[in-house]
Amino acid sequence: MTEASPRGRAQPRRKTLLILVAVLFLGPLAIASFFYSGTSWRPVAGVAHGTLFDPVAKLPVVELRDFAGTSLAQDSLDGLWILVYLSHGPCEIECQKSLYDTRQVRVLLAEKDRRVRRLLIAGEPLPDPAYLSEYHPGLVTATAASAGSDFIQAFGRDLNDKSDQDILRLDRVYIVDPLGNLVMAYESGFDAKDLLKDLKRLLRLSRIG
Repeated sequence: MTEASPRGRAQPRRKTLLILVAVLFLGPLAIASFFYSGTSWRPVAGVAHGTLFDPVAKLPVVELRDFAGTSLAQDSLDGLWILVYLSHGPCEIECQKSLYDTRQVRVLLAEKDRRVRRLLIAGEPLPDPAYLSEYHPGLVTATAASAGSDFIQAFGRDLNDKSDQDILRLDRVYIVDPLGNLVMAYESGFDAKDLLKDLKRLLRLSRIG
């Protein structure tokens, strides 16, 4: 009876080892791709701290203009994650707190901050540009008039109301993904730490933006 050579016995073990190495290195990538593959990706409600848009609200394409009436540069928002705050007039206490919190969240993202922009969309009367430039350098500003009613109303769904009635809510911070989808909303008085945790998870799992 012929005995198998040591070389022959070692081949199955080598194949098993190669499979294990592949799983260890490619497994996390496969999981990340599964959780975020284009528009089909959805955050998990039990994990997210913010309120999910379900179904996803696709924002209409519009030409946003800043307070001076100039069209925003193409690269100012395109392909980035955006933290949006809607203001109905002068940026007062609630607005100031939300802008401060989103600024701190972006700072704490460290090197990942390049993937995120902050956007203030304001209605008349407009906030003081001097205040915004002093305390919020890098904040992208746009007028609600340039956004148009369809764009503004896309933010307005009452996420706790399952009826068909849309109620415009201006005291929220929103996360918009690089594909232009409304992903999450954070109600007035939200904890900035929760927003930071959600955003870090989104940036870690996403392969866009």
